[in-house]
Amino acid sequence: MLIPADFCLRDILFSVQIWSQLIVMQKESFTIRELAAFLQRDTRMVEKLALQGDLAGRKVGGEWRFARAEITRWLESNLPGYSDKELSRMEVDSLSFTEAVQAAVDSSEAGFGEPRSLLSKLLPPACVSLNMRAGTQSSVLRELAALAEQSWQVWDPVALLDSLREREERGSTAQTGGIAIPHPTRRLKAELGESVLAFARLASPIQFGSPDNQPTDLFFMVACRDDATHLQVLTRIARLIRLDGFLETIRSFDSPLDFCHYMQEAEASLPPALGA
Repeated sequence: MLIPADFCLRDILFSVQIWSQLIVMQKESFTIRELAAFLQRDTRMVEKLALQGDLAGRKVGGEWRFARAEITRWLESNLPGYSDKELSRMEVDSLSFTEAVQAAVDSSEAGFGEPRSLLSKLLPPACVSLNMRAGTQSSVLRELAALAEQSWQVWDPVALLDSLREREERGSTAQTGGIAIPHPTRRLKAELGESVLAFARLASPIQFGSPDNQPTDLFFMVACRDDATHLQVLTRIARLIRLDGFLETIRSFDSPLDFCHYMQEAEASLPPALGA
């Protein structure tokens, strides 16, 4: 791979930072300092959350330890409360070293460490339904799993559907604004060839457990093989949702191809993550 001439020491140092973040994410547990750095929070704030029971953790030999799976679940629920700056930083920190370097080589306008079309690469037109007829939570999840199969990357559709259902039983993935982001309770490394996204707009909105008690009609189904990709995809969706007019626009399309083109444009319009 050829490294461009303007790939300076700052970029290399930033690559090392991302690599260190990935090493932390691959561990089964975090120390309080590692977790504070990853969550962009002061260690005192992290300890306060743990003491209040808001953040699952336990003390081992007098030192806090936080299980990776529990932190991932906590992040899934709390990403909507992050600021734009924090979401931007979180997205970069979720990248692997290889993705970060390749992004720098491929695109200077997107900002170092930020792939231009993350969602677009995982969401082909075949996995988009703009008039889904499903009237219950169960039928929505079933149709989304079937839609994801059109990617030809789902090796175990039964496991995917079961995990989607299990996650919703723990708590709804619906958010305000009429959107939900169903995803498995765990990463499906053996059940997927590659990470997969599916999108559906319902013909008629249904109650899906949104915190504002309003019906939901937009669904991004996220199924990833690893935690880093999972968190980055969730973060990218959270950033897109905050774009002015994004939800209204994706409600207007009649063609999956036009929808996918717009997703590419919307991702390209996001402010660069570096230095946000």
